[in-house]
Amino acid sequence: MKSLFCTILLLFTFHISTAQVKLNHIAVYVEDLAESKSFYSDIIGLEEIEEPFKDGLHVWYKLGNTQLHLIEGEWEEPTINKNNHLCFSIENMEGFIENLKANEISFENWVGEAGKITQRVDGVQQIYFTDPNGYWIEVNDDY
Repeated sequence: MKSLFCTILLLFTFHISTAQVKLNHIAVYVEDLAESKSFYSDIIGLEEIEEPFKDGLHVWYKLGNTQLHLIEGEWEEPTINKNNHLCFSIENMEGFIENLKANEISFENWVGEAGKITQRVDGVQQIYFTDPNGYWIEVNDDY
C-alpha cells in the first residue's frame, strides 16, 4: 500500500510540475538586426511587439502565446542543419510563395529540390528556405 501511495504521489507531482511549463520565447542571434527585422516582418509577416531594452540590439515578435526575440551581437557564423529550423504555419501557401519569389528568396522541399513543395503524408505542404543569417525556416499550411 505504501508503494502504491508513493507511486501515485510521484505521478501527481510529475503532472503538476510539467503542467506548469510553457514556452516563453525563442531567441535567434543575428548579424544585422535591420536586415533580419525586415525579413521577419516583411517576408514572414510577424507582428513586432515592444521590447524593454531599447538598445537597438533587440527586436521582439509575437508568436501566438510566445515570442521570437532577434538579438544582434558580434557575429560568428553558426553551423546549421536543416533539421534545426523554425517553423511557421500560414493559411495561403500560394500567396506566400508568390511573396518569396517577388523578393527573390529561393525555397526548396525537404530533400533540397529548388522551387519544390514537400507534400507530407497527412496532406500538409512544406517549404524550406534560409533567413539572412543562414537559419533554416520551414513554412507549412497546417494553419
